[in-house]
Amino acid sequence: MAKIKADTEEASLKREQALRKEKADADEATRKSEQLYMEHELKRQKVMVEANTTLQQERLKADVHREVANMEALERREAEFQQLQEKERERARDAQLKLRELAAQDLKERIHLERELVKQQQQNLLLQKQRKVDRLEAQVDRQLLQQAQDSLAKPAAKAKLAPVREEAEVYSPETVELIEPDTPPSS
Repeated sequence: MAKIKADTEEASLKREQALRKEKADADEATRKSEQLYMEHELKRQKVMVEANTTLQQERLKADVHREVANMEALERREAEFQQLQEKERERARDAQLKLRELAAQDLKERIHLERELVKQQQQNLLLQKQRKVDRLEAQVDRQLLQQAQDSLAKPAAKAKLAPVREEAEVYSPETVELIEPDTPPSS
């Protein structure tokens, strides 16, 4: 019995050792499995973090690119607006210059017409003065002729009356003064 007891104890020890070994092997397998799972999970999380980081970087790049594009578009619009304003200012200056040129041309034309009018008025006045001078000369000529005829006719009549000789007052064109209230305008 002692042998059986020893065999039983030995078998029980072997079983215990086998169970311990199995348990240790199972624990080791579980530990390895958990370690593999943890490594795999760590790698997956690392890949996810890298993917998120890459995605965030790409989003950031896209945002920056969009902002740059918006700023460039805004600058282009502002430059176009500035160009349009400058063109409008140029058009306004051109319009003012054209108006000034037209006003200057109109003024020159008016001055020219006024000068022509003054010349015509002067010519008319000269013609009127010439007619008056001609009329006065004709009047003086008639008076001279009348005086000459009178003086020729008087000697025959005076010869009967008296031999006294009278001198007739004769107006020469040089002694006749023409006084006109209107004088031609000076240019």
